[in-house]
Amino acid sequence: MLSGLYKYMNAIHPLRDEIIQEFERCFEYVDFPKGHRLLRDGEVCNYTYVIISGLVRMYYIKDGVEISSMFIAENAPFNAPDSYYSRKPGYLYIDTIEPTRIARIHYNQLQNMYLKFPELNFVGRVITENYFVISEERLYLLRKQSGEERYSYFLGHYPGLLRRVPLKYIASYLGLSFETLSRIRNKIRK
Repeated sequence: MLSGLYKYMNAIHPLRDEIIQEFERCFEYVDFPKGHRLLRDGEVCNYTYVIISGLVRMYYIKDGVEISSMFIAENAPFNAPDSYYSRKPGYLYIDTIEPTRIARIHYNQLQNMYLKFPELNFVGRVITENYFVISEERLYLLRKQSGEERYSYFLGHYPGLLRRVPLKYIASYLGLSFETLSRIRNKIRK
C-alpha cells in the first residue's frame, strides 16, 4: 500500500527489506472523511503521516483568517514540524480536503526505527531537508514575487491541485485575496 513512499525513500537511499517490514508493522491505516481535523492549534503532533489517497491542508489562523501553508497529496510524508520536532503544542491545523486514507506512524516508533536502522536517519534527514526547501520557496514567493508570478509558480509546480483544492485555500496559500486570484486567473486565461 505504501509502494510510492518506499520508492521515494529508496531513491534517497536503498532500504533493506527489514526496514520496510518494520514500517509495515508500525504503520496504522486510518480512513477520514472530507473535512476531518487531524490536528488543531494547541495540540502536539504525535504522528508522521503518509497519504495513500486523498488530500490534506495545513494552515494556521491569524486574526481570525485561515492561512494555508501547505497542501499534501498522495505518497508524501508529512507532520506539523512546529510541534512534531519540539514535542510541544503547536499552532498548525491539519484538515482533510477530500476523503483521505492515511498511514501514520507514532513519533516514538519512528525514533526507535532511527535507532535500530542508522541508514534510515539519512533518509529522514533528506526528507526533512526537502520539506524545508519547499517552505523556503513559498516564503520567497510571498516576499519577492508578484501575484501573477505566485500563481504561475503554483500552476507549474502543482498543476493537479488546481482541480482538487478550493480556490479560497489556494488564494490564502499565495497570500492573495480570493478576488485578486480570480482577476489573475481571468487575465491569464485571455
